[in-house]
Amino acid sequence: MNSENSGSAGQAGEILAGVDLEIAHELPGRIRLKGPFLSHPALDIPFFEAYILAIEGVEDVRINRKASSILIEYHGNSHTRDRILSSLAVPPKEALSDQRHTDTRTEADVSGMIMSAAVLLALPILPMRLRAVISWLSVSPVILEGATTLVTKGLKVEVLDATAVTMVMLRGDYFTANAVHLLLRTGDYIHHTTETNSDRLIRSLLKPETGMVWVEEEGTERQIPISEILPGQLVVVGAGDLIPIDGRIEQGTALVNQASMTGEPVPVRKEVGDTAMSGTVVEEGRIKIKAVGVGSETATARISRYIESSLKTKSVAQRESEKLADSLVPLTFALGGVMAVLTRDLRRATAVFMVDYSCAIKLSTPVCIKIAMYQAGKKGVLVKGGQAIEAMAEVDTIVFDKTGTITTGQFEVTDCISLVEDLDSDGLLALAASAEEHYSHPIADAVVRAAKEKSLVFYDHSEVDFIVAHGVATYVDEKRLLIGNEHFLKDDEGIDFSPVPEIKSRLRDEGKALLFVALDSRLIGVIALRDTIRPEVRAVIARLKELGVRRTVMLTGDDHTRAKAIAESLGLDEFYSELLPEDKVSKIAEFQANGSKVAFVGDGINDAPALMEAEVGISMAQGSDIARATAEVVLLEEGLVGVALAREVSVKTMGLIRTNFGLAVGINSSILIGATLGWLSPLASAILHNTSTIGILLNALTGVSLEQNQAPKER
Repeated sequence: MNSENSGSAGQAGEILAGVDLEIAHELPGRIRLKGPFLSHPALDIPFFEAYILAIEGVEDVRINRKASSILIEYHGNSHTRDRILSSLAVPPKEALSDQRHTDTRTEADVSGMIMSAAVLLALPILPMRLRAVISWLSVSPVILEGATTLVTKGLKVEVLDATAVTMVMLRGDYFTANAVHLLLRTGDYIHHTTETNSDRLIRSLLKPETGMVWVEEEGTERQIPISEILPGQLVVVGAGDLIPIDGRIEQGTALVNQASMTGEPVPVRKEVGDTAMSGTVVEEGRIKIKAVGVGSETATARISRYIESSLKTKSVAQRESEKLADSLVPLTFALGGVMAVLTRDLRRATAVFMVDYSCAIKLSTPVCIKIAMYQAGKKGVLVKGGQAIEAMAEVDTIVFDKTGTITTGQFEVTDCISLVEDLDSDGLLALAASAEEHYSHPIADAVVRAAKEKSLVFYDHSEVDFIVAHGVATYVDEKRLLIGNEHFLKDDEGIDFSPVPEIKSRLRDEGKALLFVALDSRLIGVIALRDTIRPEVRAVIARLKELGVRRTVMLTGDDHTRAKAIAESLGLDEFYSELLPEDKVSKIAEFQANGSKVAFVGDGINDAPALMEAEVGISMAQGSDIARATAEVVLLEEGLVGVALAREVSVKTMGLIRTNFGLAVGINSSILIGATLGWLSPLASAILHNTSTIGILLNALTGVSLEQNQAPKER
């Protein structure tokens, strides 16, 4: 056992700086801290729990505001413990905010339910006077809550419950009063348990990335986890790498693709003194960045913000059901009052007061939403709240970006055609790979990978020149070697392309990208590559059709021929090619103007504007931070299976909400009619109402049956 984790004896009394938290008790992998900060009225407990839970290694977090304590369970090692303590010492400013003090979340309290049940069981053996005293004490929280609600919020369900319980108590029917109290507490317990557990799971779904990064220290470069970068360190980023931190460029020059953050389609030149943003990509060059915005605190705070926003967002259905439920409370009061005046039968009026639509209508919808988020999250899809579920259920058009979405973004060599007799296909591949191995680019990587898979011997060559957006040039045996696209070799370098028109046409008709190789001003070969299509795409598209999606569309910057080949092979309804990033946004707006409700699926490299434009933005698992923050749906696992699952869970959840709404209205209307006609006693009315409410909650708790337990199989 590490001495740092040796228990409370050696740790009690240790004070954390900043928020003044004291370690009250500690075991390996488990630590409890106390301090007035945790009972601060402006502390946003769900946000702060999510902030700590997002730290790598943390398994569970529970804050008890009344006890001013936080309990954290984690993988038992000193590094995780240190990160927890440093995060608690200087929490993000968002944890305390005037806008967050209204959070009224309560923990599920089984003790109230047990006490109520104990009083109910003890009533028959207690003397009459003691029954009255204990019963009034037992139900007083309900009456007090009703009085407080009446003063602060007006006629709500709490007032109705308090009125009904008070009337039963005044009639001396202590058994009925305590039975109603037990039913209320049971319903509250089920609701809060469900909400707490589902929220906790959802917050644990999105963890910060744990990749590696190169840093320079005293002239030497070493690789460390991203989470261990410290302010002031020099972070080294090369071509093709994602910039992991915010900072200032100290050395080097690079072309940086900032589309994931700004939406700009054209890479920006960055040099010494310029600012570098995390989440952007170095396309060419190599830079050293002095880290400024770093650490798990920054990443987890950002993640926590958009998880918490998803939990707090209400759908239109939820807002409307709450509005309807609140409007029915005065009607129930009025009906009970009329019955009391007309019949002078307080028993009948009390039976009416025992029935309200609010509980089932108000509670079942958010529970359905939380369970849907829970189910989707367990299967690798983060759906951000009720609005996202509702919008996804209404979508009729799903638009896919091609590169990185329909395809993996990883090219593979499919053809290697030599045009000269003294060089076979393997020799051509080895020659091209010799120069391309110095260039970080998906096509270059594919060529090098193919050559290495064949164990080919690379050629010696001079220093390689990189021509931006064109290709590479070097010398082999004093002969100039050029590798690149047709425009580079033909238009810029004057290479004769007359030997290859038929080859070009055939390969392009097959949807392949072409790389041309020239040696000593002569075209010597063609290498064809294909972006790998995700194997599940066709099955996912077919499943979306089964789930009611009317139209599937692909948008791409590729040429028409290649785009057509891919779209036809996958069974897509439409495709649009040769588009710039801003054209994709225009296409989505065009679909919407024609009445379509659109979901857009992209990887976030240059898709952030399109994700924001669509009714539902869906970010791929490898999407940038800004894409994942912007999107309403985030796929947590690689591939497109989650798109169909998000649609399925949304459609079925909205159906379950409608079913529960119908049950709540139908059952409670029937009970209300029975109470009004005098057919039901207050106890019978309360039992029927509360058990039906619990039944509807349990129906919501079961969630929806999802057919996709694994990736759809190709048909």
